[in-house]
Amino acid sequence: MLSLNLIVRAVICHEGKFLVTAIDEGERDVFYTFLGGHVHMGETLVQSVTREIKEEIDLEVAPAKLLYVVENFFYRGASKLHEIGYYFLCHPVKELSGPLLDNLTPSREEYIRPLLLSPQELGDVNFQPALLKQTLTEDIRENFAGCPRSVVCNELPGDVDATSGVAPL
Repeated sequence: MLSLNLIVRAVICHEGKFLVTAIDEGERDVFYTFLGGHVHMGETLVQSVTREIKEEIDLEVAPAKLLYVVENFFYRGASKLHEIGYYFLCHPVKELSGPLLDNLTPSREEYIRPLLLSPQELGDVNFQPALLKQTLTEDIRENFAGCPRSVVCNELPGDVDATSGVAPL
């Protein structure tokens, strides 16, 4: 049986690079992803993404555009997950003084390790979901003009009938 997760992620671009974090949960190899997390009951998606970024790196952001709805089917330990993620292009609310990373205060409780990766560097790391990595590097060149998109990543092909792929919304 699948468990359902509803998440939000902030796609923050700065000087042609993506703001990501490394995740080392001990259950699988270290991977990189965008900042964000679970939607709370009674919370809108926009409220959720702004709250998550404030909690994780103490940065106030404004979601500007929904870029992706990502359905990811995968294992976490012995659990099979169906994760639905809403990925928003976000911008800092206030003018930053100095380099972006110097303006962040990562949460120690969340084990957040923010870093900036160029599209080429993103291609060289274990970014998850993997299919989104390929889509991102194409979309940033077009300033996300082709978004929003649906991205389906199925790592459970024997258990789930969904076909991996990218499609316009």
